[in-house]
Amino acid sequence: MYDVIIIGAGPGGMTAAIYTQRANLKTVMIERAAPGGYMVNTYEVENYPGFGRVAGHELSEKMFTHTQELGVEYQYGDVSRIVDKGDYKEVHTADGNRFDGRAIILATGTLPRKSGAAGEERFISKGVSFCAVCDGAFFKNQEVIVLGGGNSALDEALYLTSLDVKVTIVNILDSLQADRSTIAKAEADPDIDFLLGHEIVEYKGDNKLEKVTLRNVSTDERFDKEIAGVFVFIGLTPNSKFVEDLGITNEQGYIVTDEKMRTKIPGIFAIGDVIDKDLRQIVTATSDGAIASQSIAAYLEEQRQQEKR
Repeated sequence: MYDVIIIGAGPGGMTAAIYTQRANLKTVMIERAAPGGYMVNTYEVENYPGFGRVAGHELSEKMFTHTQELGVEYQYGDVSRIVDKGDYKEVHTADGNRFDGRAIILATGTLPRKSGAAGEERFISKGVSFCAVCDGAFFKNQEVIVLGGGNSALDEALYLTSLDVKVTIVNILDSLQADRSTIAKAEADPDIDFLLGHEIVEYKGDNKLEKVTLRNVSTDERFDKEIAGVFVFIGLTPNSKFVEDLGITNEQGYIVTDEKMRTKIPGIFAIGDVIDKDLRQIVTATSDGAIASQSIAAYLEEQRQQEKR
């Protein structure tokens, strides 16, 4: 029986683990991928205090090392469901394992949103990617499309050009949504072109992606463009399907919490990008983790006092 089970080892989950472990609470982190979550695949982080400019995987490694130095237990697992047993919860994983805990922190983050265009699913990992850091090197001296107009899209486009990849940024809107400094960097890069007010409507090829069909959203004109790959950065969706039956999510799938990171189910807390909030950043996830850990300490103490009565 664990005091705290943390599902997800992103910046929020790892921060919570640091706090709960230091509070002498028996803690386990369960993660289905590499520690760091979305952060581990981020080329550069420039807004985390004290680090200046740091690679996402490096910051992830430092946070994870911190948890291990404190003795936090770490388990690999893809959580499939949670069963509320009242004073404790069962956490079930897809491989049949079960973990029991008095309190749960949901820190599962978000997943990349797909474009939904015809052929997309067929070409995932065969030319369609959601991670430039993971797959960019495969496209050296080739031309790719980066789909999206926000900071993530432009940052990944800049990373790709550093690998000698030619990039065309395609965005369904006729303007970019990134901040001014990032737009200025992208516009100054000779290896980045822009095709605004367009969308991909079909991915085409035989065994791998060879071209896409683009549509001008204003005129409905359609044309094919030969391309080696497409990197999709058009937003994120909450990774919360496994808790839908608990009734703690909103219509968009984000988990609803109060200011203490409590869900409506006693003993279940949620933090980071998976919750309903305005700003999703590394620093806000770590803040959520610290708040949740203190809320859990108070919750567990209250449970102990009730058991004594």
